[in-house]
Amino acid sequence: MNELNQSKFSHWLKFNGNALFGVLALALLTACQDDGPATPSSSSDTKGASEVIGQDWPLFRGDLEMQGVTEEALPTPLEMAWSFETGDASENRVPPIEASPVIAEGMVLFGTQLGVFFAIDLETGEEKWQFKAEGSITAPAAAHEGHVYFGDNYGFVYALDLASGEEKWRFETEGKIEGGVNVLPREGESPAVFIGSHDYFLYSLDSSNGEVIWKHETGNYVVATPSIINSGGTQAVCFGGCDGLLHVLPTTGDEEAKQEIEVGSYIANSAAVRDGIAYVAHNGGEILAVDIASGEEVWTIETGAEYTASPAVDEKLLYVASPDKSLVAYDRVSGEEVWKFLSRRSLDSSPVVSGDLIWQGGMDGRLYAIFKADGSEAWSYELGAQIKASPAVSRGKLVICGTDGVVYAFQAASEDPAPGES
Repeated sequence: MNELNQSKFSHWLKFNGNALFGVLALALLTACQDDGPATPSSSSDTKGASEVIGQDWPLFRGDLEMQGVTEEALPTPLEMAWSFETGDASENRVPPIEASPVIAEGMVLFGTQLGVFFAIDLETGEEKWQFKAEGSITAPAAAHEGHVYFGDNYGFVYALDLASGEEKWRFETEGKIEGGVNVLPREGESPAVFIGSHDYFLYSLDSSNGEVIWKHETGNYVVATPSIINSGGTQAVCFGGCDGLLHVLPTTGDEEAKQEIEVGSYIANSAAVRDGIAYVAHNGGEILAVDIASGEEVWTIETGAEYTASPAVDEKLLYVASPDKSLVAYDRVSGEEVWKFLSRRSLDSSPVVSGDLIWQGGMDGRLYAIFKADGSEAWSYELGAQIKASPAVSRGKLVICGTDGVVYAFQAASEDPAPGES
């Protein structure tokens, strides 16, 4: 490790010694036991290795901290379980789906640019219900305790009954909403709903009635789904926007304890948070690791890419998809590049970590499975439509939305690969 990285590593240990000790000890033990570098198994070797946990994917990156990791390990190859077409094909009104799906209580939940919010049965692909919003829906929803929450481009935030789709309340902001929702349970109180708006505010709303608990004003649009820092007993909301700052604010809304960390370019995606470190890939061509407690940068990488996809982070690695056609894995401690996968076109969809694989949608119309060990391609499927929305994984299904206005669900294949697979 060079002198600069060694210094940054020491800085990280100062703030995260306990968390990293276990990670590094495990890595050292593994290294001592290995006879050589890890070799990924072939896709045929991974078949039948699925461990279906049965967990939901109720938020845009799966969890409060927006890590983009599932405990379910989907094997390759996959086969299409079902597809669901939105819009009105008879009137040629099937616009692209940009909102990433979420999954809760056996339902796939997402909105469309026609302003229709759908609930689809995860097993069958049949429509359960739909709800017509005032404006188009381009951001992911959040499901929690029998309700689903989302915003639209007219600036409304909605709460619907998860079972029936009945509207419970709506709240109007003063700008359009392009970011998703996060929901935090509160002891003895209704959960808090966090969402940002083009009116420069991040809102904390009471999930029971939509009333404002508090709101925080920034210097520009808030366009990303906020992350909730829930490590070490500390709870804070972390988000970026078009003001070039990474904002960290206690979930109580305490303005005196806020942090504003200078990034220098707008942040159009969510920060992935792990062990008190926020990982940010912003539009100014940099990837940052920021220590939340101190507000100091642990490391910075200059790439020149204008990032829109949100990163994913697991115990050892950070995964960043880029418009330069690459998915890159970095050592999350040092920031050093571990491997790079190249696709045919831009990667605007956010990656999801599942077992030994990374699932990634591409603007080349392919769904990729990529080995975590070395970044090689394990499997891919040609959808025939560009993929901007991010995958969701739940109960043995992977769900992805295409720019053709179709929602696709995949499951472990029972037979030989079908056309479109490789």
